[in-house]
Amino acid sequence: MTFITALDRHASSITVIALALVVAGLVAAISLPVGLFPQVSFPRVVVDLSSGDRPVDQTALSVTRPVEEAIRSVPGVLEVRSATSRGSAQISIDFGWGRDMIATTLLVDSAITQVLASLPPGTSFDVRRMDPTVFPIIAYALTSDTVPQTALYDLARLQIVPLLASVPGLARVTVQSSAVAEVEAAR
Repeated sequence: MTFITALDRHASSITVIALALVVAGLVAAISLPVGLFPQVSFPRVVVDLSSGDRPVDQTALSVTRPVEEAIRSVPGVLEVRSATSRGSAQISIDFGWGRDMIATTLLVDSAITQVLASLPPGTSFDVRRMDPTVFPIIAYALTSDTVPQTALYDLARLQIVPLLASVPGLARVTVQSSAVAEVEAAR
């Protein structure tokens, strides 16, 4: 009985406090920033390496391994993962949260530049920070039981990409394939 009596006695105070909390919640909800991609600085840098048409084992030995070793010298590296394919490699480097990723990206770029002269001629690289805007929004896969994969690659690159690239507001269209036509010169 004393609890109900206390509620009756303070009903107007409780109502005012509840209304104040509702108003404060509405003001906070209206004033919060809203964005499609919030400002997030992922502690990851990705390096894409291209070294011509070398076989996978040769690319791993002469390109991927030296670049990984150079990257490991950058302060704050937590983990280095790589995937090597014919003539190319992609290396993902994870750092701790809270790092200045612009400066860290420059350090990774500098470390690779220092070993670039020791890599096979024609090797190029691209270093980029990971953020929400670099992830693909949509991906399509072309398959066929009758058309060769190399022809599908050419179809995607020469016909589909130009059509998609003309769509307003589309930032980038890329084609990925392991089946690229090769030409070998006769000796």
